[in-house]
Amino acid sequence: MPLAMVAVYTGAGLIALLYAVLTYRRRSETPLALPLSLVMAGAAEWALANAGVLVAPTRGLALGLNYAIFPGVALVIVGFFWHTTVSAGRRPPRIPLMLIHPVLLVAVTATDPWHHLFYRQAEVAALGIAVQHGPAYWAHVLYGYAMMGFGTVLVISAMRRAVRGQRRVYRWFLVGALAPTVGNLVTVFIFVDMQGLDLTPVLFLVSGAVWWWTDRSGVNSEQVPVTYAQVIAALSDAVMVLDSNGRFLDVNPAAARLLAAVHPAGGTVIGKRWQEIAGPHFTTMVADAGQTTIHGASGDVYDFRVVKIESADGSCPGTVVVVRDITELERLRAELTEQAMRDGLTGAYNRRHLTAVLEAQARAATDGQPLSIVMIDVDHFKTINDRYGHAVGDQVLVEVARQLTGSVRECDMVARYGGEEFVVVLPGIGAQAAAERADWWRRQCAARAVDTPLGTLNVTFSAGVAELTATGGPGHLLSLADEALYRAKRAGRNQVLAAEPTLSIIG
Repeated sequence: MPLAMVAVYTGAGLIALLYAVLTYRRRSETPLALPLSLVMAGAAEWALANAGVLVAPTRGLALGLNYAIFPGVALVIVGFFWHTTVSAGRRPPRIPLMLIHPVLLVAVTATDPWHHLFYRQAEVAALGIAVQHGPAYWAHVLYGYAMMGFGTVLVISAMRRAVRGQRRVYRWFLVGALAPTVGNLVTVFIFVDMQGLDLTPVLFLVSGAVWWWTDRSGVNSEQVPVTYAQVIAALSDAVMVLDSNGRFLDVNPAAARLLAAVHPAGGTVIGKRWQEIAGPHFTTMVADAGQTTIHGASGDVYDFRVVKIESADGSCPGTVVVVRDITELERLRAELTEQAMRDGLTGAYNRRHLTAVLEAQARAATDGQPLSIVMIDVDHFKTINDRYGHAVGDQVLVEVARQLTGSVRECDMVARYGGEEFVVVLPGIGAQAAAERADWWRRQCAARAVDTPLGTLNVTFSAGVAELTATGGPGHLLSLADEALYRAKRAGRNQVLAAEPTLSIIG
């Protein structure tokens, strides 16, 4: 039996030592590797010292090797507590604090033959050293189990906070630690008369096997497991949790920054009511679940979502408020919307937008306010393209659009109707005043030359003016302006004509 136990202790110690070395090599990959290697190194020293006790030729050497078990025990406690604090998302204990127990334990066991506070009595037995424990030993046991228990609570708490896919990291660590813990409890409190038998280091074989399997299967391949709190803290969205009375229960860093901007007085918001921080005008938003967009005083735009938390019994214990800054998104959306309404070459509004504006202006003109349009066609544009090239033709269109856009009121609109044709919408202006403006634009255009590789080019245009009639509409208005334009072109171009009065029905 002793030889068999020597083999078991030695095997357990060597396996634990191998695992400690392999784990230590991964210390740069994960902060959990170093404390885990300490646990296994302590278990290796524990088991090998037990094997030495069984083969020691003298009582003194056997007792000395028995005392040598406890530095390994101390390493197991330190490594376990270190591992649990780091995996729970906390900072590891300071090294000087972690060394207090091992140093005291070594000092007490080294001097125990003089004071007998650790072992009251120790005798060589069939399976090791049979001892009667003293107060220092029980203080060590109490401290060890207190630290192990506190570490276990940290692990279980962290496991509950972790994202679902990483809870198994904690679960398998606890499974691996369970076997030697049970073995130690049995050895200390039940098999006290088993002539020195120590199950704990043997059962570290189970720990090594479980932790080795988890490494090989990728369960422990993560760095430090991710918690839901870390996920929420990493979000750029402001996340706030309120109780049923609208008091802040928790906020993530993004929410804290947002609330600090809204509530410059500062201080913690936890425990305060929503209305005290964000103002009473947001009370309705929080009271009703849903989504809305709000605009800040400085022009910022926020997407505001309110989600009610539902309990199993159907009650609502609180509310989650998520606020996202969409200022840049809204700016880009407005820019894209504006681009969709513009002609790609000239920057003037396109025909689709012209149709929509004319329909809206026609409805608004029912109160008696006049609405006129000017349809413009660049003279001899085909000749310009043929002689100077399409690049110069494009340059001419851009210049005409620029001149028109720079000469109209803010409420007017310049649109490219198609090809070399433009339409200017003039709300609140009758046909006569519109014709006078169009003629001024015509003279301004003719007076400006366009530089080309073949020399300067003077550009003129013809225009037709029409006013919305009582029985007309946008289509009829465009038709009248088009008829007037073609009369101007047939009359010799470079002139402005107004549409003749007509009562024709629009299409």
